[in-house]
Amino acid sequence: MTLGLALHTTTEVLSMAIAELKGRPEDRDSLRVKQQSWQLGRDLSAQLHPLLAEFMQGYDWADLGAIAIAKGIGSFTGTRIGIVLARTLGEQMGIPVYAISCDEILERSQPLSEAPSPARVLLSIARERWQQKSYPHWSDALPLYSME
Repeated sequence: MTLGLALHTTTEVLSMAIAELKGRPEDRDSLRVKQQSWQLGRDLSAQLHPLLAEFMQGYDWADLGAIAIAKGIGSFTGTRIGIVLARTLGEQMGIPVYAISCDEILERSQPLSEAPSPARVLLSIARERWQQKSYPHWSDALPLYSME
């Protein structure tokens, strides 16, 4: 089993999702997702790691094949915390990290009748890219101090 983990940390609501990366990309129903959100406000830095550990219970970290992270627009601190976590996990596990803009997440959620969690949409985008064999290096996930 190869799983994808999505983290959305750019707002006061932390959102996570995990699902199998294999399956037909066009078949949204084949994306069986566990997702959860927490209203944390300014408590993200203190709560992120314990909540991630709790969320991952029942899953083997070795089964992760990709991580998706929202790269903003949003809270600079929340975005930075999420990016650092995703990049660290990607580096340590040797798996791709997909940094996806909140604009793209919003665009992809617009045509859907129900309002999916941002992490679910993020995971869906990462799943498509993973299946297209686009495997970015963890360090490609939003250079934190780009001079551009």
